[in-house]
Amino acid sequence: MNITTSASAIEDCSLPLAHGIAIMMTNSLAAMVGTFGNILVCIAVLTSPHLRRCSNFLLVSLAIADLIVTMVCEPLVVAIVGKRALIHDCASNLELAYVVSSNLSCAASIMHLAAISVDRFLAVIYPLRHGRIMKNYGLKTMLIVVWGVAIIFASFRVPFLKETSYLVFVLFVVSFGLIIVSYVSIVIFLVKEKKRKQKLRARPSVEVNSKIERRVAGTLAIVIGVFTVCWLPMIVVFFSAGKSLVKMHGTAYMWIRSLALSNSAMNFIIYSARIRDFRDAYALICRKILHCA
Repeated sequence: MNITTSASAIEDCSLPLAHGIAIMMTNSLAAMVGTFGNILVCIAVLTSPHLRRCSNFLLVSLAIADLIVTMVCEPLVVAIVGKRALIHDCASNLELAYVVSSNLSCAASIMHLAAISVDRFLAVIYPLRHGRIMKNYGLKTMLIVVWGVAIIFASFRVPFLKETSYLVFVLFVVSFGLIIVSYVSIVIFLVKEKKRKQKLRARPSVEVNSKIERRVAGTLAIVIGVFTVCWLPMIVVFFSAGKSLVKMHGTAYMWIRSLALSNSAMNFIIYSARIRDFRDAYALICRKILHCA
């Protein structure tokens, strides 16, 4: 867009200064917290014996997708908003870079959540075979599919945004379909299992493992729920208003975008609140950092 051609074009690229500063501060804080937190997740899983399980490497991969947001997307948003609020510049080149990185990271994130849901399905319903399946081929297959689909999705979306809008719909429907089917199956299984255990007492070791897997499944259900809450406004905007909202309510769109991106700073907090091994690993890493400092 040529911002010098008309007053309306200039108006389209402007943001109120107060909102611009607030949006920049919000994204800067989320970027710093998210970068620290996601690096913490990676270090915790890679260095802690209790966390070095195949399933947790999916969380490491998800953290890498979130790092694309916190280290690339959010700094780009800060720069874009700064240009729009301070000099009324549309920052077209920065927007293009944002489109590339955000399409890749968003596709990777939702595909990871689908893969994690399938992993939890296997862990809860087939506990004795789950570890062997993930170690032999499950983890590698999931990671190849997740990142392969994300890269292909971003590659098609960026050059043909208008023509490939249906791909966004397909991505969300397929991913959330897998998530819903996996968790509904888990709930049905747990209800049946509870009734069965009332008639037949399970072995203590099996019972403990079952409780752990249920708690992990619950934790990841929270992760999926938070992702949905953060991204739902953006999804609604995309499918209902599209670009019209950007032109009519630029400030509102920037806040909606910021809410979606802020999700990448939340997962490590959920892990620490729900899973003791993560909490202990975080504390150990932070103590080592402070000791070295």
